[in-house]
Amino acid sequence: GDWGERAMREATMRLRLMGTGGAGTRVRVSWRTTYTRRIERRTERRRLTGGEPLGFRAQAVEKSEGGDNEEQANRLAVKKSWRRLILWSRVKQDMEQETEEKLEQKVSKLCIFGAGSFGTAIACLLAKKYAHAKVYVVVRNEEQCESMNVEHRNPRYLTTYTLPDNVIATLDAKQALEGCQYIVHAIPVQASTSFLNMVKDNVPKNVPVVSVSKGLEVGTGITMHQVLERALGKDQPLVALSGPSFAKEVMEGLPTNLVAAAEDENHARAIQQLFASPTLRVNTTRDVMGVEIGGALKNVVAIAAGIVDGLGLGNNALSALVAQGTAEIRWLAVRMGAESSTITGVAGVGDIMLTSFVNLSRNRTVGVRLGQGEKLEDILSSTTQVAEGVKTAQVVIALARKYNLILPVLTAVAQVVDGQLSAKEAVDTVMKFPQIDDVEEGFDFYKEFSSSSSHSPPSTPAEKNELTGV
Repeated sequence: GDWGERAMREATMRLRLMGTGGAGTRVRVSWRTTYTRRIERRTERRRLTGGEPLGFRAQAVEKSEGGDNEEQANRLAVKKSWRRLILWSRVKQDMEQETEEKLEQKVSKLCIFGAGSFGTAIACLLAKKYAHAKVYVVVRNEEQCESMNVEHRNPRYLTTYTLPDNVIATLDAKQALEGCQYIVHAIPVQASTSFLNMVKDNVPKNVPVVSVSKGLEVGTGITMHQVLERALGKDQPLVALSGPSFAKEVMEGLPTNLVAAAEDENHARAIQQLFASPTLRVNTTRDVMGVEIGGALKNVVAIAAGIVDGLGLGNNALSALVAQGTAEIRWLAVRMGAESSTITGVAGVGDIMLTSFVNLSRNRTVGVRLGQGEKLEDILSSTTQVAEGVKTAQVVIALARKYNLILPVLTAVAQVVDGQLSAKEAVDTVMKFPQIDDVEEGFDFYKEFSSSSSHSPPSTPAEKNELTGV
């Protein structure tokens, strides 16, 4: 069109004025590239809008009279917003394409700690993306190792799926770690310290370690990120990767969204680039604590959700319980130094919803069977899957005491898994708690009386520690 011809004439005139050779050549190329890209963008816009500038038709229709025209104008406005998103996406993709291509050429060896469900799924995801790289998976069972290498199947987890040829199982952690560029830690939290003590001397100090394990360590109450830092040192690049993600769906290449959290933003972005694909979106954040706490305590809420379903208490009770459990996670996470927005995002609410409402959830399944009257020991002995929420629930009581919080739902689950209450007794007790207000920061378990308080100062330690949360 006329606008294209004018742009080309202007570009030609500028090139003539610049002359040739030396720096002028670089500037000339820059101008040529700029105008070429501008013309391409305008051509694309015209194609998307049927030959008219963005918004032109919508504005024209808006000036017309009648309800039908107004509705049509609204529809065109929605289309306009969508087109802008598409154009923005294409610009971003062009910028990232070169980085991704370089990374695909650079990555030659990856190491995965653990061949459970998620470790296997992550190994396959990375092996498919980096087809020329070797993806070593450190296992502890000789039979499992042989099956993965010879039959290309994991005999214990996700057994029906064929593993890519470049997934290599090994019993030798030193072999897997030597020369690797990234490490993914998929060992359950409670077994991580002993495993890391065995392999830490062979972990390259400059290689990023990505944790996909969710939970809190019994006895210390620390997060997986802190477990890794304690074992490998503060100088080791660490990233927590979490979010709503069933291993089975990751294995099948279904759309998934995760969050990469690191204190150093550059480390989080590096992992974002490493994992990102057409079926996997990876957000980044510096709120490691929020991502870790959300990923750990959602398992406890999922057990509670399963208990409600196992007892047949209905959808009203289920949604109310999950909402209350989510609020309790947010209260605790904020007091531990996390951002509230992280708990309301993908790594918090997203993960809580998936784990609480979907039958594929291991922790929800434990809750359902508890609600139906089965004993915890029988439930755990009947499966090879690890339900981290059972162990994490035991840590909740100590955390509630440490951070001075009333956490009814999380504490009730801890009582059930400890055998102190039956599932029905726990639900009945929580329902009979005093009526309270919706609050942003939670209720203190022990409330200190200040001199400015209208209440009389307590005269004894027992009175000072009076429960005043409601």
